[in-house]
Amino acid sequence: MSPPGAQTLLGEGKALARPVSDSRAHPADKRKSAVTALASPEAPQERCVGRGWWLFWGCLIVLGLCLCSWQVMRGQARAQHLEDTASAPELVMPTAPPASASLIELQGEWLAEHSLLLDNRTLDKRHGVAVLTPFRSRDGRWWLVERGFVASPAPRADPEFTTPDGSQVIRGRWQWLNGQGTSGGPLFGPNREGQRLQQVDLSAWKVLGAPAFAGIVHQTGGAGRFLPWWQPSNMTPERHYAYALQWLGLSLGAAVVMIVGARRQRQAALRQRQV
Repeated sequence: MSPPGAQTLLGEGKALARPVSDSRAHPADKRKSAVTALASPEAPQERCVGRGWWLFWGCLIVLGLCLCSWQVMRGQARAQHLEDTASAPELVMPTAPPASASLIELQGEWLAEHSLLLDNRTLDKRHGVAVLTPFRSRDGRWWLVERGFVASPAPRADPEFTTPDGSQVIRGRWQWLNGQGTSGGPLFGPNREGQRLQQVDLSAWKVLGAPAFAGIVHQTGGAGRFLPWWQPSNMTPERHYAYALQWLGLSLGAAVVMIVGARRQRQAALRQRQV
């Protein structure tokens, strides 16, 4: 049995021995603890940079794939349009909805007082308008007819043109408008300014009542025709498919950069931690 003084000294010796044992930790463990302490504040920042990297290139890949799909659909639609045009029927005073690109023959008279001008048209580097005049067929229905191009004498000056009187026979190619009865496309400001329209809109002729069908006849023959201006898009389906291939290549290139860049960032981070 040890005396009381010896127990006190023994307890103090144990208390003094604990820091000594900690101070004798292996040097490698000390370096590892120091590196961990230094690296831990940087870990959230590295994860944040990694998310931004994946997000940016991921969005670029998705964008490229969406544009690729869009061009493929446009190519298919263009191929279908060319097929419809090649097999388009020739119709005389149709009573049923005509197929797109059909050749239509109408008998009736022009409604000259309701003519409007489709603004900002160009032909052979000349600036002008396309004349839009309703045509009332003999059965009482009216059709919107795009008669062709007329050059403007001066900027924002309405050109002068004439419209034949009396009974006429005209021919043209049919084009459907969208569900709202417009040609669509961007519109900046009001559609109508005086006698000018920024885009075709059947509501501009609402005083005539409902048209025969929600479309427009691009005149190809008959009295009252001006210089031919309108033509369907001349882009071939193959060109749309070529654009689709380019967008697909962009997506694949972005995927390669994303993966290779992420791998190099990871290797650089590991080397930095090992220093």
